[in-house]
Amino acid sequence: MALRERRGEGSRTKWLTTAFWVISALFMYTLVLISRWWEWLVFIVAGIAVTYFWWRRRERSRYSLLFGVTCAFFAATVLAVSAAAVLRTVSPPVDSVPSERVVCGSVVNPVLGNELTVTNRSGEPVVQSRQVPQSSLERVCSDRLDYRRSTAAGLALVGLLLTVRATSHLFPRRTSATTDTPARQI
Repeated sequence: MALRERRGEGSRTKWLTTAFWVISALFMYTLVLISRWWEWLVFIVAGIAVTYFWWRRRERSRYSLLFGVTCAFFAATVLAVSAAAVLRTVSPPVDSVPSERVVCGSVVNPVLGNELTVTNRSGEPVVQSRQVPQSSLERVCSDRLDYRRSTAAGLALVGLLLTVRATSHLFPRRTSATTDTPARQI
């Protein structure tokens, strides 16, 4: 069966592509502000639904390779930033003096609450005239690590959606043998 030209017809997936990128952009923008579980659920369901429907209706275009490589680059970047958010050590300032910091560890290897100490920029322990309460240090570390965990999870989700998008651009849609041959009439 010969390929049909569809002059004058728009893409069947244009609205799905637009929805995918709008959801991705909104999710990246609000990633910092999302704290309620139902907001996460809305973005996850919307992203998966739009990706699924786009996957089912996707078409091969002459720019598929370019779009696939671009999506793969974005996916790799976002997943690398997500991994860095999980693995990098968190060291927030203790109070308004930015030279005194508390080393909290990373998301995968946090420092225990009773082992938290205040350090200067070079990493040496600081002897303070007034001691910062241990509960305050634990709260600061807990807040920062929760924020990092949330950010890493959101970035990983966007990275996985972009990976699916890149895969669908790079690998053409399989056509079944039944669609290539006309049906036999009895």
